[in-house]
Amino acid sequence: MKKRVLIAAATLLILTAAALPGKTAEKIDWPPPQELQHSLLHSTDSRKPLTEAGLSAPEIEAVRRVLTDLENRACSNDQIPACYASESEVVGKVPITTDGQTAVVLLDAKACGTAGCPIWIVQVAHGGSLLLEDFGRGYAILPSHEHGYFHVVTAAGNHDADLVMLRFTGKRYQPFRCAVMEQINAGGELRISDRPCPVSAN
Repeated sequence: MKKRVLIAAATLLILTAAALPGKTAEKIDWPPPQELQHSLLHSTDSRKPLTEAGLSAPEIEAVRRVLTDLENRACSNDQIPACYASESEVVGKVPITTDGQTAVVLLDAKACGTAGCPIWIVQVAHGGSLLLEDFGRGYAILPSHEHGYFHVVTAAGNHDADLVMLRFTGKRYQPFRCAVMEQINAGGELRISDRPCPVSAN
């Protein structure tokens, strides 16, 4: 009898934890490949200097503070691409949380390579904070979320796209799922194939 009660209590605890807000299942599906490719390809079409991106004065100040801190830290550690972070262009202002908080997505066009450019996502609330620091040619915000923050996908590469799906872990975004998106026929049909994430990305 006692064993049955313990099993029932454990089951209830698991079901309750699964229903808590801000939690999602480990397995998050990739969006349909054509839809994802369109989002990624056009996510950085519009680039504007920070002061011309339609941001409020406090938002501009928050972004500048984060990028300057990033630039100072990166240059002192010989991370050359981030040495120009403060000159990044705004490619979007997006909802980043389920309760409507926004973030500014920036791209450092001066440090681009064949696979893409440095991408930063800065949350503008409370003076600004760096949520994501990555490298790629585009990004997509997914409707799925964790801890109230939407999942993000970035893509790098100059032919087949190396995809990284990132989740918010409480302070910053971290990779948790990786894949390759490749064209599989002359008609332009795409396929997304999961692959292990690089050890350095976890």
